This record gives sequence, structure tokens and C-alpha cells, in this order.
Amino acid sequence: MFEAVTDKPETKVKWQRDSIDIVASEKYVISAEGRNHSLTIRNISKEDDVVYAVIAGTSKVKFELKVNTVEEKIKDGTNIASALAEAPTLTEAPSSSSTPADAAAQHEAHVPEDCAGQEGFPESQHPDTRQDLTGLFLEKPQSSEVTEGENITFVAKVGSANLLKKPTVRWFKGKWMDLASKAGKHLQLKELYDRNSKVYTFEMHIIGAKANFAGGYRCEVSSKDKFDSCNFDLMVHGV
Repeated sequence: MFEAVTDKPETKVKWQRDSIDIVASEKYVISAEGRNHSLTIRNISKEDDVVYAVIAGTSKVKFELKVNTVEEKIKDGTNIASALAEAPTLTEAPSSSSTPADAAAQHEAHVPEDCAGQEGFPESQHPDTRQDLTGLFLEKPQSSEVTEGENITFVAKVGSANLLKKPTVRWFKGKWMDLASKAGKHLQLKELYDRNSKVYTFEMHIIGAKANFAGGYRCEVSSKDKFDSCNFDLMVHGV
């Protein structure tokens, strides 16, 4: 069973298998009770070893399932009797950088709905990592430190000479917060383009840093079917 918890009970949630919406059936049991939503997959087989996703409002979380068959367990040296007793088993496949806490967060995904009305940047978890990267960055934003009340700028550069479409950049704090909605007094996002070098420069300016601005951030760049992502951290020191 996979579970998701939304901020609001009225939020509509849907589940996907390989980017196709899952419809409740004998195979897939979908339930919702208040803020709690779940997906149960019955009669697990190797064909269920694909990418799934849960969508709530404008938020989407992808996760993978790994199905270990009896043959694989025996090949790995697992006792035959225990393999037969357990097979098939269903486990999530977190990335190599995931911690036990990250894996638990993947299994029970908390889906925030609206952060636009909050003051500053609230506390959040460390950003997700993506595996399908294509190396679009010429320069990645680096982890930095700043004293409370001071300004700091993060820079990302992307070459466009070999791209069919103008690159698009998105800045996030933690897993979910798209910082485009937070631009204002304490945050400015800028874009520059050098026609000679065909390089785009994307800047995130934090103005008058506050203590709760500290944490993990992510910069994502995409262009048509190409994608790249970079995680970085900000540490804010007290005055």
C-alpha cells in the first residue's frame, strides 16, 4: 500500500502508472478518507515494476516499485524456503543518496497545496534528486553561507547552442516550494542572455536573509526533452 497525506481534505488526488491515470479496479484499490489517500496494488508481478506517481493539485511525486521474484531471491543466495514464503515482495527503490528518513517520506508522501500566503520561506525537507539528467548546466549554483540580514546570489548558467528550444529554469526550496510564487521583497529571479556565447544566466537573489531561509534548495533546467537538476544548501548565521 502507498499513502499520501494532503494539507486539505477536499484536495483531489489521483494516481498514475507510467504517466497513465490509474482507475480503481480489482487490481488497483484506491481509497480516500479525509486528508489520507492510499493506493493498494493486488496480485503483484514483475510487470508492476515500473514508475508510479501521485498527483494532488499542482503537486506531483514520482516513485518506483521494485518487485523481487522468487528466482531473484534464490539467485542472490536467499534460503529457498524463506524466498517462497515471502515471494513476491514489493519494495520502493529510493535513490542511492536517500536516507531511511527519505525512504519513509517517499512511502507516505505529504503533499502541500499552497505556500504563497506564508511569510518568508518555511522549513522544508531536502530537495528530491532526479536520475534522468542530461548535463545542461555550464555552471551550477553552489552551497553558500550568509549572515542574517545580508544578501546573497545563486547563479546557474546554461549553454543553448545545441538546444532546439529556449531553456526554462525553476528554483525550489525543499521538495515542493516553487520560488517563482515567492518573488518580491526578499527574493528576485533574473534571466540574462549573451547572444555571442549563446549562454543563459539565471540568478536567484535573496535579499535580507532570514533564519528560516536556511535549508536545501534545487535548481531545475529543461529544454524540450532535456532535463538537469542541481541541489544546493544555504546556511544562515545569526548576527
